[in-house]
Formats: sequence, structure tokens, C-alpha cells
Amino acid sequence: MIAEDKTTEEISKEVFLSPRTIETIRQNMKQKVNAKTIAGLVMYAMRNKILE
Repeated sequence: MIAEDKTTEEISKEVFLSPRTIETIRQNMKQKVNAKTIAGLVMYAMRNKILE
């Protein structure tokens, strides 16, 4: 959903979690793959064929 340019609010409504939880998940994902930005996170996903 991040790669689809959805906002935190849009994602939270779709997955029935609070916006704060979505932000925490996003930060954890960036930290896990050593990405500094959301763009870095998307690039990681593309390089590792998580996204097409």
C-alpha cells in the first residue's frame, strides 16, 4: 500500500489499525532494511522482488 502512495490514514482504514500503529510498522520496516526514506523502502522491495 505504501508503494501505491496511500496515506497512513487510508492504510489504517483498510487494515483496521490505528494510524499510529501504521506509522510504527512503517518505521520498523525502514529500520529492518536500513532504509532512510519510504522511497528507500520501496526500492528495497523492488530489488528483492517483493513488488513488481
